[in-house]
Amino acid sequence: MADALDGFKAAQRAGWAYFTPLQAITTEPAVNLVNFAAIRAEQRVLDVACGTGVVAVTAALRGARVTGLDLTPELLVGARENARIAAVSID
Repeated sequence: MADALDGFKAAQRAGWAYFTPLQAITTEPAVNLVNFAAIRAEQRVLDVACGTGVVAVTAALRGARVTGLDLTPELLVGARENARIAAVSID
């Protein structure tokens, strides 16, 4: 069972590694999600499957304290870069 799960996770990592060019189309939905969730300053936010960090950055720009997690290392590199560009701190 563990081998099958490891194989599945590896395939997911490989597939999602190509998502970065599509991050621009997720900006508006990210804003809508953060608005819907009523994220505000000083809230703690956990962005699971954060990808390139679009939602995490949007929440951090509102003053939330954000932690982002993702299975795909390539997407986390993009998330860190997006946080740097936006001048926000995200764990």
